[in-house]
Amino acid sequence: MAADSHTSPDLSSGAPSGAAQSAWLDTLDPYRLPAGVTPNRYDIRLRPALDDSTFTGSITIQLDVAIETDTFVLNAAELTIDACSVNGTPATAELVEATDRLIIRTAAPITEGSATMSISFAGILNDKLRGFYRSTYNDADGAEQVIATTQMQSTDCRRAFPCWDEPEFKAVFGITLDIADGLDAISNGPEIERVTTEEKNDGQRTVIRFADTMTMSTYLVAFIVGQLEMTAPTDVNGSPMRVVHVPGKSHLTDFGMDVGVFCLKWFEEYYGIPYPSDKVDLAGLPDFAAGAMENLGCITFRESLLLVDPATSTQNEQQLVVDVVAHELAHMWFGDLVTMRWWNGIWLNEAFATFMEIAACDAYRPDWERWTSFGLERSAAFDVDALDSTRSVEFEVRSPADCEGMFDVLTYQKGGSLLRMLEQYLGEQTFREGVSHYLRLHSYKNTETNDLWDAIESTSGEPVRRIMDSWIWQPGFPLITATLSDDGASVELSQQRFLLNPESAADPTEQMWVVPVHISNGDTITTVLLDNMHTTVALADPAAPVIVNAGGHGFYRVAYDTTLRARLAGALGDMNTLERYSLVDDAWAATVAGSLSAVELLTLLEEFGDEREHAVWQAVVIALRGLSRLIDDDALPAFQQRVRGLVQPALAELGEPQADESDLAAKLRGLLLSTAGVLGRDEFVIGICRDLLESSTEPENTVDPELVAAATSVVAATGTVADYERLQHGFLTASTPQEQLRQLYALTEFDDEALILRTCEFALTDNVKTQNAPFVLRMAMANRRHGAAAWGFIKDNWDHANKEFPTNTISRMVDSVKLLTTPELVADVQMFFVEHPIPQAVKTLDQILERQGINAALLARDSAHLRAHLTS
Repeated sequence: MAADSHTSPDLSSGAPSGAAQSAWLDTLDPYRLPAGVTPNRYDIRLRPALDDSTFTGSITIQLDVAIETDTFVLNAAELTIDACSVNGTPATAELVEATDRLIIRTAAPITEGSATMSISFAGILNDKLRGFYRSTYNDADGAEQVIATTQMQSTDCRRAFPCWDEPEFKAVFGITLDIADGLDAISNGPEIERVTTEEKNDGQRTVIRFADTMTMSTYLVAFIVGQLEMTAPTDVNGSPMRVVHVPGKSHLTDFGMDVGVFCLKWFEEYYGIPYPSDKVDLAGLPDFAAGAMENLGCITFRESLLLVDPATSTQNEQQLVVDVVAHELAHMWFGDLVTMRWWNGIWLNEAFATFMEIAACDAYRPDWERWTSFGLERSAAFDVDALDSTRSVEFEVRSPADCEGMFDVLTYQKGGSLLRMLEQYLGEQTFREGVSHYLRLHSYKNTETNDLWDAIESTSGEPVRRIMDSWIWQPGFPLITATLSDDGASVELSQQRFLLNPESAADPTEQMWVVPVHISNGDTITTVLLDNMHTTVALADPAAPVIVNAGGHGFYRVAYDTTLRARLAGALGDMNTLERYSLVDDAWAATVAGSLSAVELLTLLEEFGDEREHAVWQAVVIALRGLSRLIDDDALPAFQQRVRGLVQPALAELGEPQADESDLAAKLRGLLLSTAGVLGRDEFVIGICRDLLESSTEPENTVDPELVAAATSVVAATGTVADYERLQHGFLTASTPQEQLRQLYALTEFDDEALILRTCEFALTDNVKTQNAPFVLRMAMANRRHGAAAWGFIKDNWDHANKEFPTNTISRMVDSVKLLTTPELVADVQMFFVEHPIPQAVKTLDQILERQGINAALLARDSAHLRAHLTS
């Protein structure tokens, strides 16, 4: 399979002149710029007007011209071109809106060599959270303030200034910002000059010039203008680091700064390469469509993923900050220093940053056992990759919409899981040496996926490309079946593609992977490379349990024969946490796929009453939630009783919070409390949660944040209109981003259709930012009893959502339709999307709709049997 769908035009032909020019332009790939002219430096000056959401700018681009031409083709969108010239001679400019092209023509051909292009232009600070856009917040007096900021990835730098907006066109960027008095600004490089000017009509202004960047891609350019506050810089091996934020939030910066300092040092040591720029700003923004963005030296974040109070936040809320800060800093090397050639390779940037975020978080807080909790994220990738409509990790990308669709669970979680599997097979030090070799070999350049495999292969001597090609270029993953031999002395492993849909059109026997398999048997761990459909592995201790995927890091599911499964059931205590997690997770997947019944799954889950590890309980609770959607109101009390019986012993053993307990113990208490209250409808627990939530609002009381978060969910799920209004008020007045989101999302959990619809209406008001509103609607649609009402609301407001919400959130908003599983709702959803496609997420929507059908089949297949089992 070709790694890149784009073939550059023959450089020798060039752009024709005269009458042939229009015909030549018509033959160009509408999504790729022609070869022959490349930028090597941009000097950009921008003047934003925050009051009327506009900006003006001028740019000078130094070009390398490989072929004589009188036509230059670059990118621009939503800009007005005022004037342009090439080598000082005026030129004509034509904007082609359909393809985001700016075509500049000169009166005479420009010969081979270097050239200088100058353009003056104007644009808008849009409200779509892309390109150069407008973000707002309310200051201490309640007045709205505006920030102008950027988000260029994937193809939105063209909305800020004309450019060659493809990752392969790397260049140096010199940025100057001309801003109103009283504002401040940051960009990729450190500030090197600040001049105050006086203008007749505009009064005093400040012109800030920033140091040149290293050679980098356009999607990494960043600048922010507004009333900004910045922490004092912390020196990190010679690189100053600051946290930048809107006024009034300096008290929330210490944790993020501590994480940033640790991770930057850790990455320098891991990669064996100094930080490639000269400063790091971590900037929390009030409006941000993504989680964060790895702009070189000017990393931007949602406020909730950078600004946090450790005293009032949960372990998970803090872990998210660590994960995201680490992820973006990892990109400074893997993505910024070395960059994919085209967007089909974005998976490698993001997969590697995902892998590194977990590794860095594990180093920062080993007690959080981050590689174990990553199992839950890997399961999200399993869920998508077990569909007919999944895609290969590396996938053809042509248009900007295709680029947007690549930022999904397969790129991040599957990709990161595959790198973890490879690392565990090669050994951590060997893997690390290969990565360092890759980065040194390709610094400041662009690469293809195979460049990484070849670098690791050259340092390790292992068949890395052969292994990874089998995972990257084909969709899906294997189910490894383990069968004990007749004499009991060995185990046979076989592989075939795992599919959730029993009626799948795909033939699971047609694919094969090169699978690193670790097998634990007694005191021995055996590693084999399963590169055929079957292999036999001798057992060191034939009578002992056999654990396939020992350690739990392989990207595959496991099915055991009856004998081997029985041995494992009696030896759960001998398995590590991730292995036990995988056992439960595999069982839930088998239930969805129809090879294990819902009754059998419930019986298995009830064997975990003695479990005391949070990660395993997460898998148990996910399965219980899934089972709860198969049960009607008649059987619900019996199911709730079973849940209480399973959860209560562990919850009682944990008891009250202790000063010296681990964060994971506190997190488990919160999970069990919310499970007992929401899924178990434990009246005693519900009463406790009401008391906890009431107590947490009193300033003199200190309530464990895990209990506050759990109590919020329980009170919402069992609450009244008064409870709703209290949580809504809490959202509007919360003092931290985490508390704000916690109470906002709780509004989707009420067991009252009128309140769910009220939440949906609220999501469309100015009180809820467009970065959060799609997720409110998604969670409302996931409401067990009233999701259908939320779906009706989304249908009625579809045009509004597509007009107002960031485009990358639309597919995330509708993800929960997969939980609407009655025949009538399935038909309604499927018909709606025939007429309302999501162009920027075609593949993702296919996956959502396929999973809806699978969930509907599970309901039809197992609900009656489960009901009979519970009520007998």
